[in-house]
Amino acid sequence: MRCTKLSLFLFTLVILGCNDNQIVEQPVAYNHTVHLTEAGMDCIDCHLGAETKIHATLPSIKQCKSCHSKSKTESSAEKMVVDAVLSGAEIPWNRIYNLPDHVFFSHRRHVKAGQVACSVCHGEVEKLTKPPSKMIVPISMDTCMNCHDNKSISNDCLTCHV
Repeated sequence: MRCTKLSLFLFTLVILGCNDNQIVEQPVAYNHTVHLTEAGMDCIDCHLGAETKIHATLPSIKQCKSCHSKSKTESSAEKMVVDAVLSGAEIPWNRIYNLPDHVFFSHRRHVKAGQVACSVCHGEVEKLTKPPSKMIVPISMDTCMNCHDNKSISNDCLTCHV
């Protein structure tokens, strides 16, 4: 069953009110290109739980520690990470993707079961030399419903709304 146009309109109002894609600054100028392309890492190396849990996590200093116990470059960003590793202080990353409480989204269901690549919802992050300051791919009900249609997944309201 497909949601009515009124439901779609109301959801759009709610989603725009809850997440208007504001600019978000990150505490460290993290370079995704260096980590994903040059170092050969994968999204799930830092964003734990994307394959196994409902929510993917923001990187913990534990993930940084294995490579950044001392500076290897002159990068001020790397120095900040090394200082955090040595002090044991978490880097206070800021979330960019926030969904309203009435929307249920499971990373595990989409990444593992649905085989949806991270870039489908998050864009080509591997090309970023600075952390994103806003959603690269804006999330909307229409985007999600079109993807569900293309993959022949239910668009019944209760599939995603609690």
